[in-house]
Amino acid sequence: MTESSAFEEPKRGPLRILRDLPEFRRIWLSKSISSTGSGIGRIALVLLVAPSGATAVALVLAGTALPMLLGPVAGAVADRVDQRRLLAAAEAGQGVIYAALAITRPPLPVLLPLVILAALLQTFGTPAGKGAVRRLVPEESRPQANALLSLGLNLQIILGPALGGVLAGLSGVSVAFGVNAVSFAISALLLTRIGPLPPVAGPRAATLMGDTMAGLRYARGNATVRRLAVGTFVFVTFASIDNVALVFLVKGPLGGTSTEYGLVAATFGVGMIGASVALSVFAARRPAALWLIGGVIIGGAGAIASGLAPDIAVGCVGQVIGGIGNTADLVGTDTLIQQHVPPEMLGRAYGIVYGGDQLASIGSAVIAAPLVALAGPRVAFVIAGVGALASLPLLLPILRRAPVPATLLTEAAPECSARGE
Repeated sequence: MTESSAFEEPKRGPLRILRDLPEFRRIWLSKSISSTGSGIGRIALVLLVAPSGATAVALVLAGTALPMLLGPVAGAVADRVDQRRLLAAAEAGQGVIYAALAITRPPLPVLLPLVILAALLQTFGTPAGKGAVRRLVPEESRPQANALLSLGLNLQIILGPALGGVLAGLSGVSVAFGVNAVSFAISALLLTRIGPLPPVAGPRAATLMGDTMAGLRYARGNATVRRLAVGTFVFVTFASIDNVALVFLVKGPLGGTSTEYGLVAATFGVGMIGASVALSVFAARRPAALWLIGGVIIGGAGAIASGLAPDIAVGCVGQVIGGIGNTADLVGTDTLIQQHVPPEMLGRAYGIVYGGDQLASIGSAVIAAPLVALAGPRVAFVIAGVGALASLPLLLPILRRAPVPATLLTEAAPECSARGE
């Protein structure tokens, strides 16, 4: 997409994108189905280990997050292999693991390694899925396609937990695990109907670690990727404080119940879903950098509004605003990477940016608990919002960088990869 075309009327609406691009439609359906299943499985995991105490729950949740730190390595793998096969194998592998959990309901010492393995498979599938959008969707429709993919992924935030709670409550966690396993099986079957997505020709190191290091050098030399990685790290470090602080805000200063906490938490997902739907229609009408910057501003404002909320209703509004900002940020980030990175480096670029995202989430969890304990949840939310806005100086220069025409990205790719620029 050239700079001038960013403001043109999109040639396809979201329904036409799904209708006219069958291979992208299969990826979208695949991720929508497996993401819903993942939401079901996550609730079942928590319910299975909850009788063992809070430490067991924390260990399982940490096990789902820690493998994502291997994002740079996962990105290098995605750039070296057929992405369709990698995606299908990752989905099928997770299905096998959750089928085993459904049958055995293992104790924590056995459960935890299986959870980590499933998260590792998800980590290796993520860069391949995001990178495939550039190969399957025309340039002018990619912002909308990214929003559609975000919509599918966001189903695990609302639909997944709701179904997981119902299934686990009525039939037990084994049924919930089984449904998740089936969702991954369906996802893998859909992915096998996509044509091959072999690695793009370009310089390759002799080893996987060599390619990983080349990706890190490339990210350092590419101003857009570097700013996205560092800016996203700062944003997520602060914005994720609300994951810990929200329950204390609702049940403390806002005087809410456990049910009201669940309601307020769900409204963040409502904002994400609403923004995904809207951007699937409008994303191509403005530059991707505008969605990124706007998302950061809206996300920071949502955190501040939540912290200053006088009651539950206003707290819900603040969370909806935060969810809108989060989705706009993600859609802008995904599209910018596609616009500024040559095809053979896409997996590594995504792995580096989103691997840093996960590292920031873990760091945020470490600082959030003492912050809430010392300053209280309201102050923690305000700090989260102000800190999120502090990422703007790192990200604003991206607004001045015009998207690189696809032909130049392709022609310059070997040279850029060799230089790491």
